Formats: sequence, structure tokens, C-alpha cells
Amino acid sequence: MYRVRVEAVVIGALYLPSRPQYAVESLVDYTEACVEEVVRSFPQALVILAGDFNQLSTNVLRERTGLTPLVHQPTRGANILDQILVSWPKYSKVHVLASLVSSDHKAIIAYSETARRAPVKTTTQRTFRKRSSTQHALFLQHVTTEAVDNPSPSSDMQTEFGLFYTKVLYLLYRFYPLRTVTVTSRDPHYITPEIKANLRRKNKLMRAGRVEEAAAVAKRIAIDITKCNKTRLNHVNLKKGSKDVWVAVREITCQKNCPSPQQPLCRNI
Repeated sequence: MYRVRVEAVVIGALYLPSRPQYAVESLVDYTEACVEEVVRSFPQALVILAGDFNQLSTNVLRERTGLTPLVHQPTRGANILDQILVSWPKYSKVHVLASLVSSDHKAIIAYSETARRAPVKTTTQRTFRKRSSTQHALFLQHVTTEAVDNPSPSSDMQTEFGLFYTKVLYLLYRFYPLRTVTVTSRDPHYITPEIKANLRRKNKLMRAGRVEEAAAVAKRIAIDITKCNKTRLNHVNLKKGSKDVWVAVREITCQKNCPSPQQPLCRNI
């Protein structure tokens, strides 16, 4: 029996093989002794005993330990082999669901009415400028035929700068217009507006049957994501400790959802 104490909760994991090499009664005696010791040492703690009990009778454990079973639905085939027992009614909601991993056992989720719900999904309109080799070529072709400077310059520097700024801004919006894309709070940190637009373009090409073009866009997306992840650790201050480093590592490896740092995650790519 392995016990872990987390604040005011003591969790015990129990596994009974289908063909044990020991007497089941000895296991029940040992479990009863462990529960009594835990209750005596931590009288205010919630005791949880969970695991694969196989043919071990839940009624016997309830009578010997005083723990209450929570699972009343089959967890493998038509049998209730997996069980959660608690010392007091902490969890009012118990669901038996298909496991996300390859297993013939089902997963058990237990939570209370006050369990935290998933954050509400929010959407944001982001603007960006698409940049491609075709746009660059069109821009260079234009500036070679039409001068950017004023053909009739004056001696007023402020006027000349205003005309130059207006011309350059016109060229910027003509060859690199602003585009809008929707990003959500559930998107990974590396999903920039450019990457989100390319993802939509790839999906559109796939639906149209243009597989080779979609593969080329997917390759571009992979390169942009790699660049973004490479720069993620550049914003971590090692002098403050290793906490920020591991937060960044978990974000990159997608091991858990972490709050967005204050610094930008990706530069323009």
C-alpha cells in the first residue's frame, strides 16, 4: 500500500492481482491496519483508497475500514473492478468514462459540486501583415518603375518628410495589407496570427483536394512553430531561479496549461 499525503488528504493506492500469491484476508487485515493508523495520526484528514480491486469484495472493505465506495458502475466489462473509497462524502459526482490510454479498464472521475470548471473560451480579433516572396517581388517591381521620393522637392523638411511618410505608408498598405484573424484563449502559446491564418489556409486546401499545396503550407507552419519555441527560452531570466524555466519547458512540451508570461512569447517570424 502506497500512501501520499497532500495537505488534509491521505491517498492510498491498492492493487489486487487476478491470481495473488498471498491470502486475500491478509491483504484486508493489512489495509484495515493502515487505515486505522492514518485515521489515528490524521483525524481531520480525508482518507481515499483507490485502485484495481479485482475480486476483492467492496463490502468487506467497507465493514473493516469504514470507508464508503463511490463507484457503482462497471469499470471493465460488466464488472466493477476499479473502486474509490472515501472516509467521508467529499465527492458528490462520480463518472465512469472510456480511458484515454490503451486499456480495457475505464477511467473514474470524482469531483465535488464546487469543483473548478474549465475557463470560458474567449476570442480575440488579431491583425497581422502577410509576407511572402510574391509580395516582395511585386513591391520591388513597383519601386523600380515609380520613385518613392518627391519629383518636385521643396526646401521645407517637414513637408518633404510628410510626403515621404504618406508615400511609404501607402505602399505598405497596398502590398502588405492588414489582415484579421480570430485567436482563442485555448490556442497554444505559439499560435501567432500568422500561424493561425496558415492553419486555416492549409485546411481550406485540404478540403479542396490540393494535397501538395497543403503539405507545403504545413511545412511552413512547422518551421514557424519551431522558431517560436526556440525563442521561448530567450525570455526566461535564469537569475530568478528555475521556476520560470520549467514553466517554459512545460509550455513547449504541452505537458500542462500554464498562465501566459508577461513577456511576449514569440517575436515576429
